[in-house]
Amino acid sequence: MPYANNNGVKIYYEVEGEGGPPVVLAHGGSGNLETWRQCGYVAALRDEFLLILYDARDHGRSDKTQTSSGSDPLDDVAVLLDTVGMAEAHFWGYSMGATCGFDLAVHRPNRFRSFILGGMTPFAWPDEMVKAVDISIDLFRLRLSDPEAYLERMESLTGHPLTPEGRAELLSRDAQASISAQEALLARPPFAEKDMSGIRAPCLVYSGELDAFHPGAQESVCHIPEARFVSLPGLNHITAFVRSDEIVPHVRDFLYEMSD
Repeated sequence: MPYANNNGVKIYYEVEGEGGPPVVLAHGGSGNLETWRQCGYVAALRDEFLLILYDARDHGRSDKTQTSSGSDPLDDVAVLLDTVGMAEAHFWGYSMGATCGFDLAVHRPNRFRSFILGGMTPFAWPDEMVKAVDISIDLFRLRLSDPEAYLERMESLTGHPLTPEGRAELLSRDAQASISAQEALLARPPFAEKDMSGIRAPCLVYSGELDAFHPGAQESVCHIPEARFVSLPGLNHITAFVRSDEIVPHVRDFLYEMSD
């Protein structure tokens, strides 16, 4: 299997497409690179762009470090580009992936032609989302202490019985690594308006209008010199990702504009 190696930490990746402008795809905190396939992004874009998908550290098939510094995810992406032989690329991140994208846009912009940042704010998180992550962390702690109670809780939350495959998938997750990754998200210091004003790469920022991150995402483009905002009507943090058909046309137009 293909891995990029960042000082001994292996980052799993896959490349889809035969050519076109390269685009790095960074998934959200509860997923892995497969979520881009499952929600239709790869099928929609692989004929026009070279897609570089990867599992963030502590997720999927990448190494579970359980301890990371704030710069490690940024270094992982740089090593990934080196591994696939790309001097630069476009970056598309959603949720946790967009947090990495904002960090790259501020601190490591030289490898990226543009940034597409969905379902995230660079500013302080709203209380609603902090509470949601706290609940998720508590669930993973329950997974460590009482796996059967955890599965019962997940069935209650989803409203339907878990299949044997679903139970196995949930129990296969590295709970401690997931806790560490989510705690790192909550501990990340917010950016200031002056940080946004220093971003020079073109940015497309988007959010579901029902997402608690929507106000902060929309506000961010007021401070980024070359940025635009897309609001997705009637969609929340989850459905704005699931409904790839809603955002892909905007992203395709943006990427072609960046390639002109």
